[in-house]
Amino acid sequence: MKASGELPFWLETSWLHMQQMLVQQRLPHGLVLSGLPGLGKRQLAETLAARLLCHTPESKQQACGRCKSCLLRQAGSHPDLQRLQPEAEGKAIVVDMVRKLQPWLAATAQQGGAKVVLIEPANELNANAANALLKNLEEPGQETYFILLHHWPRPLLATIRSRCQVETIQPPTADQVQPWLLQQEPAAKPEDLLQVQQMAHGAPLLALQYLRDEAPTLRHQILVDLTAILRNQSSVSEVAERWVKAPVPQVLDWWLQWLQDLIRLQQTNDTQQVVNQDVVKLLQAVARKAEIQAVFGLYDATLQALDSISQRRNINQQLLLEKLLYSWYQLI
Repeated sequence: MKASGELPFWLETSWLHMQQMLVQQRLPHGLVLSGLPGLGKRQLAETLAARLLCHTPESKQQACGRCKSCLLRQAGSHPDLQRLQPEAEGKAIVVDMVRKLQPWLAATAQQGGAKVVLIEPANELNANAANALLKNLEEPGQETYFILLHHWPRPLLATIRSRCQVETIQPPTADQVQPWLLQQEPAAKPEDLLQVQQMAHGAPLLALQYLRDEAPTLRHQILVDLTAILRNQSSVSEVAERWVKAPVPQVLDWWLQWLQDLIRLQQTNDTQQVVNQDVVKLLQAVARKAEIQAVFGLYDATLQALDSISQRRNINQQLLLEKLLYSWYQLI
């Protein structure tokens, strides 16, 4: 299955919707592309920006790729395209960045067409930056468009969301993604294909990254560590010391998935309700002895820890992991 242009197939519906809005001349000046990381929101945003800036678009609302405007964009030097993003990963988009845009926003488009601002991730706009942007969203200049990328699960400020139209990108089904993943990595094992999809919450591009980074190996080690703690074969501090060297948000996200499965198992006593079937035996052993209130408590604490890390709070990650792992140890 192929999408329009170079877009992956699962973005077809959203791109078709945008094409219709372009034809009907009702594309909003503020558009939020919202969804999980790893769904290709950036690709979709770039495709739309290319079409808006193109001087001779094709009949299907695709950028021609040949006009002066397209060539400038492809060279990364288009004067009517601005990108608003943090200075480094994990940092916020601050008010000074928005203020620097104001003279550019007030000026006429140098190429005589549209002006486009790509904001990624929009959920990293701090309150002051968002407030500075509100007037531009409320009263955009002629042919000025804001395309904002919102990565779940971080919330987007309500003041920003209320002034934009939201296009939610949904992940495709596992049956649709598996052939696509196999096409990208023909040597991959079928069990790994399914596992990375679960690990990535169904987001194909993140699943592909996990596959190429051999993330299932790390995930397996996390399971081994959790089992070892319960059997008194590893200490909480030893495991926390190992985990802090890994991408901690990934580790906590996978652990949250298993805790969700544990809660399902305790509530239904049905192993078919467990999404991650490879951890059923471990979860059954815990479910037989753990109080469900304690499991809910650990789930909430893990969710709060992940949120604290994503919000760049100044925390000692190893100490945080030790607390969570000790709560895991205490479950049984």
